[in-house]
Amino acid sequence: MMAVGPSRGSPCLTGPDGGRRLKVLLVYPDFEISLEHGTRRFVGVEQGGWYSEGLASLSAVLKREGHKVSLYHLVRPPEKREFVARIREEEPDLIGFSSLTRSFPSSVDMAAWTKAERDIPIVMGGYHATHVPEDVVAVPQIDAVCRGEGEYPLLELIGRLEESQPFHDVPGLWVRTADGIVRNGPGGILEDPDKMPMPDYGLFDFSKLQASKIRTAIVLLSRGCPYSCTYCPNKRTRQFYGKSRPPIRFPSPEVSIARLEHLREVFPDVRYINFRDDILPWQGGWLDRFAHLYVSRINLPFNCNFRANLLTPRIVKTLKEMGCYQVFFGVESGNDRIRGEVLNRHMTREQIVAAFEACHSAGIATVAYNMIGLPFEDRGCILDTIKLNAEIKAGVSLNPAYHPFPGTDLFDVAVAEGFVPRGFDYREDRYLEQPTLSLVDLRFALKYFKTFVRLYRRAYSKPPGPARDRHIRFLDGLYLSPGLPRRALTGLADWRDRLLGWTKGALLARAPRVYLFLRDRLRGVRTRRAEAA
Repeated sequence: MMAVGPSRGSPCLTGPDGGRRLKVLLVYPDFEISLEHGTRRFVGVEQGGWYSEGLASLSAVLKREGHKVSLYHLVRPPEKREFVARIREEEPDLIGFSSLTRSFPSSVDMAAWTKAERDIPIVMGGYHATHVPEDVVAVPQIDAVCRGEGEYPLLELIGRLEESQPFHDVPGLWVRTADGIVRNGPGGILEDPDKMPMPDYGLFDFSKLQASKIRTAIVLLSRGCPYSCTYCPNKRTRQFYGKSRPPIRFPSPEVSIARLEHLREVFPDVRYINFRDDILPWQGGWLDRFAHLYVSRINLPFNCNFRANLLTPRIVKTLKEMGCYQVFFGVESGNDRIRGEVLNRHMTREQIVAAFEACHSAGIATVAYNMIGLPFEDRGCILDTIKLNAEIKAGVSLNPAYHPFPGTDLFDVAVAEGFVPRGFDYREDRYLEQPTLSLVDLRFALKYFKTFVRLYRRAYSKPPGPARDRHIRFLDGLYLSPGLPRRALTGLADWRDRLLGWTKGALLARAPRVYLFLRDRLRGVRTRRAEAA
């Protein structure tokens, strides 16, 4: 059983009101271990080094109440001895794990190492805890599961621990007790983002973050998303809270700018902003007010996400005037049936094309997000995505494989169809096994997606007429041909990608400014300083 109050010997603090204050250690497994599909052979580790807005917000709220918070930011899998030594050094009263699905197995190992060392209460939150809580609560070393936003549940949990009171009924938590698991409903939320404390940017060592190597700051202003794409958990998050929480919340333009100014104080070397919001707020005059303040007080080039069917010429003009150099769009699939019926992304092909054309006309670079290997896809569906990417002339076309994540509608569809088992090792690069698309076809598409996009762009650049039509028909036949040696060509592409990956990694590690210079020239990014000169 867990310790109900602080562990003996833990360095409790005293708050302004004379009450005891606890020491909280946030553990952030920021890496991905990859195992090969099917064989579960070790493939490698993708090291992290990324800022987390959620952890910065948690820390700020806890520190405002006088608690001491530290971060164990793991950018690679730790050795047991290394991890236990850090726990001994910190001597926390409470440990909070933030876990994504891919890092969940590693978090389980670390929770077991912790309990073997000291009887410290452990709570786990994050995506996996929110949407697959039964997975998490089944781990005996985890005392509580935090579902949804963690600020209020964690504050109440700590309050109970301070008073050595039971916390089995804290809203937002599933709690392990001697009588079994208590599954509480949703906890409270911070309804007015303007009343939240500034994110605790100082929790992170910005000098060691991946984005900092290219002098970029990751920023997330909003919470939530009003859309219900089947591969995303946003719909189920809204269902979890019901009508008690607005579908999307964002601070006022004035508070948003204050946050950015605070960020520049912590990270004065920042030269670029990467807005990670699903969609920058655009309604009710928010974007216009924010744009005016951004230009006058921040004035840094930035990139952002946007939804193609929401983009208007006025929004494009505003983004350009603010200094936006790149917009990311979720295309996902070029097949109308897959995009609409399977993914629940109701936007037309014409809207997607128009959004990219509007950005190109304004001189804003574009990135297209796509997924390969979606449920019910075949070669023809993937070819539709290739051809749409050629038509929109995206500056960058990203084409990762679709990985089925539990806690989403699309995962349940894949399980029901027998494309994926309900339970598997989340570290595995799991692809769907479906009759319409073999793994050989899938791997070939992943490796040669960009090659065929370039080939079709050349064909589309020709004047309309018989020669252009013959060129397109030839490419169609080539891609769809059953005689194409896909397995051998995929092997060649593997060698190519290893070389390119090594080159990019070496530049980032040894000459990040050279990498940044080359990236800016390729994307056409100009800083305000360069424009003034």
